[in-house]
Amino acid sequence: MKLLQKVFTLFIGAVLPLNIFAFGNYTSDYSVKLSTDINFTLSDTIVNDRLVLQLDSTKVTATDSLETDSTKTEKPLFETVVEYNCDDTIVFSLTGQQVFLSKNAFVKYGQTELKAYYIELDLEKKQAYAYGIQDTTGKYIFTPEFKDGSEEFTCKELKYNFDTGKGLVNEVITEQEGGFVHSEITKKINDKVFYLRNGKYTTCNHEHPHYYIRMTKAKMIKGDKIISGPLHLVIEDVPLPVGLPFALFPFSSTYSSGIIVPSYGEEQRRGFNLRGGGYYWAINEYMDLSVTGDIFSNGSWGSYIQSKYKSRYRFSGTLQGEYHFNKFGDKGLADYYETTDFAIRWNHSQDAKANPYRTFSASVNFSTSNNDRNNSTSIRDITNNQKQSSISYSKKWADSPFSLNASLRHSQNSRDTTISLTLPNMSLNMTQIYPFRAKGKSTNLRWFDKVGVSYSSRLENKTKSGMKESELMSSSLQKDWENSYEHSIPITTNFKLTRDLTLSPTLNYRGVLYTRSIQRYWDPDADGGDGDVRTDTIQGFRYAHNYSTSASLSLSPKIYGMFTFKETSKIAAIRHVMTPSISVSYTPEIGVPRSKYYRTYYDERLERDVEYSIFQGMGFSTPTGAKEAGSINLSLDNNLEAKVRTANDTTGLEDMKKVKILESLKFSTSYNMFADSLNWSDIRMTGRTKLFNKKLSLNFNGGISPYKLNNNNVVIDEFGPRLTRASVDLGFSLSSKDLNPNTKESSGDTEEDQPEKWRDPRYVDFDIPWSFTVDYGWTYSKPRDRKNIDQNMGISGQFSLTPKWKLSFSANYDFSDKEVTGTQFTITRDLHCWKMSFNTIPFGTYQSYNFMINVDSSILQDLKYEKKQAWQDVQF
Repeated sequence: MKLLQKVFTLFIGAVLPLNIFAFGNYTSDYSVKLSTDINFTLSDTIVNDRLVLQLDSTKVTATDSLETDSTKTEKPLFETVVEYNCDDTIVFSLTGQQVFLSKNAFVKYGQTELKAYYIELDLEKKQAYAYGIQDTTGKYIFTPEFKDGSEEFTCKELKYNFDTGKGLVNEVITEQEGGFVHSEITKKINDKVFYLRNGKYTTCNHEHPHYYIRMTKAKMIKGDKIISGPLHLVIEDVPLPVGLPFALFPFSSTYSSGIIVPSYGEEQRRGFNLRGGGYYWAINEYMDLSVTGDIFSNGSWGSYIQSKYKSRYRFSGTLQGEYHFNKFGDKGLADYYETTDFAIRWNHSQDAKANPYRTFSASVNFSTSNNDRNNSTSIRDITNNQKQSSISYSKKWADSPFSLNASLRHSQNSRDTTISLTLPNMSLNMTQIYPFRAKGKSTNLRWFDKVGVSYSSRLENKTKSGMKESELMSSSLQKDWENSYEHSIPITTNFKLTRDLTLSPTLNYRGVLYTRSIQRYWDPDADGGDGDVRTDTIQGFRYAHNYSTSASLSLSPKIYGMFTFKETSKIAAIRHVMTPSISVSYTPEIGVPRSKYYRTYYDERLERDVEYSIFQGMGFSTPTGAKEAGSINLSLDNNLEAKVRTANDTTGLEDMKKVKILESLKFSTSYNMFADSLNWSDIRMTGRTKLFNKKLSLNFNGGISPYKLNNNNVVIDEFGPRLTRASVDLGFSLSSKDLNPNTKESSGDTEEDQPEKWRDPRYVDFDIPWSFTVDYGWTYSKPRDRKNIDQNMGISGQFSLTPKWKLSFSANYDFSDKEVTGTQFTITRDLHCWKMSFNTIPFGTYQSYNFMINVDSSILQDLKYEKKQAWQDVQF
């Protein structure tokens, strides 16, 4: 075989001095003298179904007819291995050092790969020329596909130099960070820089895009930007009279700084405006910062600052701040006024892997009461009257029962401008330890092994109840804030008298440190001589403490009941579980005398002595010696479940399905053994369940007072049950998946690809994705003679009219006010690379609408048409 190959190779070199035709698979390793006086070795072999041409630099030499220097070595033709193959023929040109590959040709040089129908490879110039062909329909097939590292593109025709990396490309399509660049003629300068002529930039991934920005000429810097000359917008091949003399399209896989273009609008109250204009600063890969602002023609303005930060495996968060100065009405008229509003929002979360013993988190939402009403365009923010914030830190010590917690809490009501602030709230706690128990002992415990000791302490500084926003900054820490410190040491144990009967004695010590105390007295000269109560504040630390003991006895068995049905019945059995509970607690009269921290004064208006605590309004309650007390607590909880046979089970041997009929129905009350009257508390009832495969949720509760009311609506010690409160909450949700599990979501196909029935307006398909939720709430209260009934109902849902059309809605109805509230409709249309949306609140105080059609890409998010009318604008 070797001899035949040798003869065949020498025959081709002698008979065909111009060309070598390679057919099939062969291996040769022989030096051939060619007419070009170049010695080179052909090492052709099949590797992974590809023909590899190995050019050995030590054997590639230029020869002279008069003199040959065997020690002289020239620069290699190629720096690395060249791989090539094709489905038809490979033609070698002996004079031009060229290789011609036909039909599904492939060439690889280092990281550079080229596929095409036809490839011409010039070994001397290190160039490649490739193109595709047209099929019978005129469509180009087997067009060149170029890949160089991470860079990939397809084109109609390509000329490329492997040495310099330069090339000339016709009708190329490349993807750049979510966008697509089409170009009739492209000149590749290097791996980064390209020059384009008659180019298109779009975010549509179709070969023939639905829209594009036509660029006469442009320079593209890969992974950075496109700098274009004259350009205009084209939609569905229709040029629009919207153009620019030049433009810059930035695109980068990393953050980049830049100017934020504002949006234009108009309001009835503040006039013409520019919103959201400013600057975005990409500080580094861990943090950014944006500063934007609003300006209105009537002199109002607003500023915003936002920063996002993230450290992988440690923490992440967002910080936002805004400040507004608004003018409303006409200056000089009675309706003119000015407002100043601000808001601070901060969210911080720690990664679970960051530290197992220390955590820090923050959720801050603080603003002036009128900020959302004056400046927000979100109906949810406008109608939200409650704001809450918390910042918390916790620390645990390894192999220790101690832990430290610190927090800041805030809540405010924008309706009445009240605010509550706790700064700080700190606690040091020790989990329960058993000082008399041997380490690791858990069985055969004696009574002293069960004695447990724990410790808790808390430092709190908070505003007084009812403080207004306007009073916060001018408040005094000593006079207007409640600050105190308390700690307690409970000692507990328990004895198991029987399986369900447990005795639990407790001994507790509690102490409180206050920063001031008060003294009250009757001043006959106050209030213009009518007299009134005076309160003097005495500054200085005061410590109050108390000790107490108690014991409780509890019994909580479980009672099971089962009712079975016939074997032919769909329901196999119903099980009823009752959990009665009875507990008796007793507290003896022991501890610090009450007179130590309580005083009295005579109120001439009431004509009696009034008792008060000298630490009243100081935060924590006053520690006092306990009065003799005892109570009996009774409760009964019920659970009802059924076992249902499956639809195909006729043997009764298959696993049955468990269905909860009633998850819980609980009744509870208590009896005060030492009260002189009204010993029984209200009978409380709560219940919950979920029915119809959890589609319907039901929650209800109520309260029944066992005593009558007299003619003056005062509770008297006579038995007469009456309903004082009740509520029922129903929630029902249903979706297309519940009725047809095979229902598929929108496929995302184009409208042309949809079935004909979708485009027929008479066709209705009930298998399309949809869902809706209905909520109903009913509340009844009658503590005395007046009753109050509140009812409200809400409905929300969404469904797809077609795979491209979606509708969502929400509405609420208040039965008391007999009006519809919070109604909102949203319609969206997927236009492949565009998106259309229409949102409206059709009636009510915040009546508004917003229509927008925009490019469905963040890269060209400002390419949109928007028509809106906010609730602040002229009503329509």
